Amino acid sequence: MAVSKRLRRFDPRASSTRIATAEESPCFAPTTALYRFYDAGCRLLYVGVSGNPGERWIVHRRRAPWWNNAVFVSVELLPNMHTALDAERAVIANEQPIFNKRSNAKGGE
Repeated sequence: MAVSKRLRRFDPRASSTRIATAEESPCFAPTTALYRFYDAGCRLLYVGVSGNPGERWIVHRRRAPWWNNAVFVSVELLPNMHTALDAERAVIANEQPIFNKRSNAKGGE
């Protein structure tokens, strides 16, 4: 199992204003976040990219079937969306997250 640079404990029931840390917030623009959510066993649930992870995660909270299983999150800041999308494709191909639809035959979201 490949685990990215830094995992932090994640609470899927946290208030919307506390989902993303200050480091992960868009004040670092123009960067793009590549994020990975893991379950309690450190199995990769989902990988995604966003220029504003806090806002994107609010959407995941409402729609993603994996959300309540997330226990850890890792966020890597990349210089732009193009780089982040390339990295996301590589992560999906190499780490095979359980719930990604894009580029993953297992697919969930």
